[in-house]
Amino acid sequence: MPPVSGMSKIDSMAQVDGYESWNSERLADYFEEQGLGDYREVLTYHRITGKIAPQLTDSDLKDMGVKIVGDRCRFRHLLKALGRKARLVQRNKLIWAGAERVFFGKLDGCLGTCLGLCPVDPSTYKLTNNHLRIRIVEPARVGPIRLCCCAKYSINNIDLSQVNDVDMEGIPAPCVQQVCCCSNGKEILEVSTDEGNFDVVVRQGDGDRVSALIMNQVEECQMMERD
Repeated sequence: MPPVSGMSKIDSMAQVDGYESWNSERLADYFEEQGLGDYREVLTYHRITGKIAPQLTDSDLKDMGVKIVGDRCRFRHLLKALGRKARLVQRNKLIWAGAERVFFGKLDGCLGTCLGLCPVDPSTYKLTNNHLRIRIVEPARVGPIRLCCCAKYSINNIDLSQVNDVDMEGIPAPCVQQVCCCSNGKEILEVSTDEGNFDVVVRQGDGDRVSALIMNQVEECQMMERD
């Protein structure tokens, strides 16, 4: 079956997500979709899985019975593309997403949004295998009120291999709000890099988990850099 025309780049990448775990049948399906269905039995007979496929050489393909030069070239091209797409999927795979903990609770939330007339647009965070993307929102204010217009926006796309450390500071909710509204505090994660420090503000109790997720990906990225 030929590839589906008009397939988006995202769909194409998702199609090969986790290809290393494919068995020979699933791998044969993929090559059949790319116009190489004549070799389905060859791939399954030789037990070529997703993990083994990238190691195939031109000599291996000959030994398997792929005699047509053009088909061997197509196999090699598709195997290289498969690896590139799978690596791109892994780099962009979402590990965690969150939004800035702006207010402690309903009381300061009502005051800070003028009873909800000025909706909150918080900073947001996305952690992938290789990057921490922070969309920073700096709202315009009238006293303590965050205006819903005239905010400034910026984006920091932090390469995790450049992160040195993640420190955490807990800020409890004011006593009045704790007593009257059962408000929770905030936890500020300070992500330290060679280019500066960046804050991730989360709900009280989430800081340890998010910090661990970030540091785990930092270690993975730095190991890959060393390798």
